Amino acid sequence: MGKKSEPVIFSGGPEGDHVAMEALPKVVSGWRTANIAVLCGAWHYAGQFMVGELAKFGKEIEYLCEGLKPRVEFKSVEHYLNIVLVRDGKGHMRVEGEARERLGAKTALEFEFDVDGATLAEVARALMEADQHE
Repeated sequence: MGKKSEPVIFSGGPEGDHVAMEALPKVVSGWRTANIAVLCGAWHYAGQFMVGELAKFGKEIEYLCEGLKPRVEFKSVEHYLNIVLVRDGKGHMRVEGEARERLGAKTALEFEFDVDGATLAEVARALMEADQHE
């Protein structure tokens, strides 16, 4: 096997927004695999939610867990975070969403992944507790 190539980075610097591609040596039927890393914007960021938004989403998740709803959606008023949870019928939930670090930002992270439905009851409780104000 050949050795891996050096990463190719498109950026203003290694600590800033960038796309990095590292081509791997293996080629199969004309396709080369590459490791790809994208850093654009701050995906560990502070967003703002109106009081009650998180608790309402927690309650909706409880309904989903109890089988009262097949799908729930969270759309924050300021669009920092939008999440849809959909039951797949096999005990798992599909999570789809979009995150923005600030209102009106064109840079957004779209994501989707599966979660074990058994973990969502605790998530619902935590959201409701987090939204209690002093």
